[in-house]
Amino acid sequence: MIKKLTIIVPVFNEGKTIYELLKKVVDIDLVNDIEKEIIAVDDCSSDNSKDEIIRFSAEHKNLIFLENKINFGKGGSIRTAIAKASGEYTVIQDADLELNPNEINDLLTPVLNNEADIVYGSRFINSKKKEKESILNRIANKFLTVFGNFCFGVKLTDMQTCYKLIPTSVFKNLQLKENRFAFDPEVTAKLARDKSLRWKEVAISYDPRTKEEGKKIRWRDGFRALYSILKYGLFKQ
Repeated sequence: MIKKLTIIVPVFNEGKTIYELLKKVVDIDLVNDIEKEIIAVDDCSSDNSKDEIIRFSAEHKNLIFLENKINFGKGGSIRTAIAKASGEYTVIQDADLELNPNEINDLLTPVLNNEADIVYGSRFINSKKKEKESILNRIANKFLTVFGNFCFGVKLTDMQTCYKLIPTSVFKNLQLKENRFAFDPEVTAKLARDKSLRWKEVAISYDPRTKEEGKKIRWRDGFRALYSILKYGLFKQ
């Protein structure tokens, strides 16, 4: 039974999109009338992201606003938020508009049907390369996922996806360490250690941004992700 879903929104320099994104999240009608707990974390943005979150918060009282006094990265922001999460389940929502928040319902369905404990939203199930999607990013994502599958003993098509639906009690006990995008293989590796957890992927839509439009992941993040797979997968740190 899920009565409340915590939606974590890590934010860094997303002033152009964060207000619209939060509006979309607030407007979701979750299945089974599940209550939403929305936690937005500003990661010491240098643009107007903080002001936009505060403006939204003044108009919508069901938003929890947290901020990091120094820039930690996506993983660090998620750690800040998960400590405050009170829903039975938690899902992560990027602050841009690459993903459709209404599809969070698609992630909830397998849990509500008692088919899974953990649900990832995959950008690559039955999906061709998008026009603005970098072919190098797509290849890197697929390589990291395949290598992660081998090291963690899971069967995923999109390990680096933003949409990860995880029981909050499990999430809180993972003792996560990674600050940037290496969070994705770390959380996957540590979840995979519990063999009692049932996994499922569902297809999600994806409208990728370019670097010029604000996409932040860089080639060095790929190397750190690879290191993270080895560190938390093969060496189980």
